[in-house]
Amino acid sequence: MMGSPEGRGQRDERPRHKVKLDAFYLDRYEVSGKNFEDFIKANAKQHPTVTGWYDRDIRPDMADKPVIATTWKRCRKYCLWRGKRLPTEAEWERAAAGLEGRIYPWGNQFPDATRTNFNNCCFIMKGNVLAGVHEFPAGQTPEGVYNLAGNIAEWVFDWYDPKYYQRSPRENPKGPEKGKYHVVRGGAWNSLSNYMRNADRYGYNDGQDFYGIGCRCARSGS
Repeated sequence: MMGSPEGRGQRDERPRHKVKLDAFYLDRYEVSGKNFEDFIKANAKQHPTVTGWYDRDIRPDMADKPVIATTWKRCRKYCLWRGKRLPTEAEWERAAAGLEGRIYPWGNQFPDATRTNFNNCCFIMKGNVLAGVHEFPAGQTPEGVYNLAGNIAEWVFDWYDPKYYQRSPRENPKGPEKGKYHVVRGGAWNSLSNYMRNADRYGYNDGQDFYGIGCRCARSGS
């Protein structure tokens, strides 16, 4: 079940609806600084993001933290380089909420500092506000996926449309054919608790380097 029931969440999360997905895999961790360093060193035309680098080398204290300020296109290029792809919005929510419909990736307990990195206002502090991609084991999903809520928000494949759920296909939805923004999921280090919910969704300018957005990759499975 995708989305939120009446009385919970925002208008663009409704109606709650049943979705059938083909098998897929989702990376356990967010794309890290070291992951992205490997990418740019193998691709001369790709360049570092806006913070956390010494020339084309990731700063040592940022190597295990999520790479930030990545546009949608750069995340997509990275995932394709890895032989993967960006997850769809439906796949991302399935991984976060499970078949049981968890409100948060770890369950239904309210977010706190043991489960996720959130509610840290207001500056990136050269990346010091970020946590490592392997941190917060108490906040992982039962399947072992880390940091789907908090730390950084994540680009997914779909274009954003606040009314898309009203006409979304039942099987393998991939979002509208076109749009102005792409969907962002998961909340970030500076987000309030409401953004930690698995069903929360919003669109953002996919050509802008925003300090709270990164990505993780997926691939189709069987």
